[in-house]
Amino acid sequence: MHFDPLHSSFIHCHVPTNRNTYISLTKEGEVRVRTPLKDEQRIRRLLIERSDWINAKLEIIRRSTPTHNLGVTILFRGEIVPVEQLPQLQKSLVKSRNSTDIKKYYTRFYHNESLLTLPSRIRYYAQKMGLSPSEIRYKSMRRRWGSCDSNGVLTFNVMMMQLSYRYVDYIIVHELAHMHHMNHSKAFHDLVRTILADEKLLRQELKAIQMH
Repeated sequence: MHFDPLHSSFIHCHVPTNRNTYISLTKEGEVRVRTPLKDEQRIRRLLIERSDWINAKLEIIRRSTPTHNLGVTILFRGEIVPVEQLPQLQKSLVKSRNSTDIKKYYTRFYHNESLLTLPSRIRYYAQKMGLSPSEIRYKSMRRRWGSCDSNGVLTFNVMMMQLSYRYVDYIIVHELAHMHHMNHSKAFHDLVRTILADEKLLRQELKAIQMH
């Protein structure tokens, strides 16, 4: 991915009541501009000034969204792995009749791996942070990596098994921190940063990762 501000297209969301200009990127690498400016040439000059920042963000998106061939490979622990290297998954895929079946067996594989992998990592960080979740749940979710409710119940998305351990640990610490701060305030991020020094980078990279 590379952004050329002179020739690339972008989505210009005109905001006449706002004096500031905001540039953002979607998870698909689409550049969006919210600005009161009406002159496209002025907007492109702004994009030229921010091109290094935009291309750095695009590189994060490119590195963070590997793809795999359904039924042949699987995204596991941040890598593309041939299913033949995972005998239990390969055995279950023999029963598959279509892509829906394959996705179902992938999700079941991720769920089983979550039960094997996550409890010890959650326990490690909970002890380090002096916390005791009332309950820990594992389920497949479409839009969230995890959640924490006011009763101290933590829920983790089994699709976390697609991610490398650095992101898995970030999600765990993130949800544990919500037991102290049920928001995303400065105090919350400061707490996460006491456990994971590169919290801000991990947060930015994880936002760029698409759930499969």
